[in-house]
Amino acid sequence: MSNITKIAKKANVSRSTVSRVLNNHPYVKPEKREAVLQAIKELNYVPNLNAVNLSKGKTNVLGVIVPKINHPFFSNLIEGIGKECNKHNYSLLVHQSNNDPKQELEFFNRLKYKLIDGLILGSCVSPCHILDEVSDFGKMVSCEASENKKIASVFINHESGIQMAIDHLRDQGHQAIGLCIGNPESGVGMSRRNSFFHYQKEYGLQWRDNWYFAEQYTIEDGITVARKLLELPFRPTAMVVGSDYVAAGIIYESKNQGLKIPEDLAVVGFDNQPISKVVELTTINQPILKLGETAVNVLYSLINTKDVPITNTLELEFIKRKST
Repeated sequence: MSNITKIAKKANVSRSTVSRVLNNHPYVKPEKREAVLQAIKELNYVPNLNAVNLSKGKTNVLGVIVPKINHPFFSNLIEGIGKECNKHNYSLLVHQSNNDPKQELEFFNRLKYKLIDGLILGSCVSPCHILDEVSDFGKMVSCEASENKKIASVFINHESGIQMAIDHLRDQGHQAIGLCIGNPESGVGMSRRNSFFHYQKEYGLQWRDNWYFAEQYTIEDGITVARKLLELPFRPTAMVVGSDYVAAGIIYESKNQGLKIPEDLAVVGFDNQPISKVVELTTINQPILKLGETAVNVLYSLINTKDVPITNTLELEFIKRKST
């Protein structure tokens, strides 16, 4: 005997009346509604939300994939996403992928099997053909620039940020500039790397392959990068770094080793995280919270079949401090 049948029997009403009460249907006589509610209480009935969601065709849950939850950029992105989800009465399901394509594919199945209403790609490494397949099962928004034309995107113009950093360092007289980024296979990583080497060639800057560092995310990583730089027979006079935390580590260890900042080594970071003020780091301010908020609004519009721009670009701001 189903729960609804038990409730109907105890309240001495039909199953359809129970169903109308459970769905807050207005056309139920007060005495019958009260009888059903009393029966629900006595039977300790808890509705199966999965079944309810299936019948409604929606879950009121949005998903987001990020590589690392505790990374400052992605924690701020999630904050922006969560804030806007609350405005639209959506819950948020966060999946940490660790840049593992298998983990991403596993979470994509939540969209495929309608366990979430839409999906935000904070950052992902899955190839375009996989994303094409997934996009057939539901609405998606990427927070990175992407070649995929089937998925809406809201992204920050990282190319302009790299140009700002290089132009500023050149104005300071630097011709030997190194690069340090996070995940080189992500959309952000590829955009920054490609842009850097484009301008490095266009401006005829000096270059050594050992001035390039990838998969650097933490202060400790920055300390390691600084130590490697100091071991080089010919090192760059400036570094463009894709994270304020890594940049802070580079500054910390460089000073420990007796270098003067910026006289011996100039450093430009990214994100304008709070630590950038503490170490007086020149950095590129990213509207991370706005990125998350905009991604939710675009996804919400897509779910509700409203026309939205496929590409939404947010701009960066250069902030000069004492590290350059």
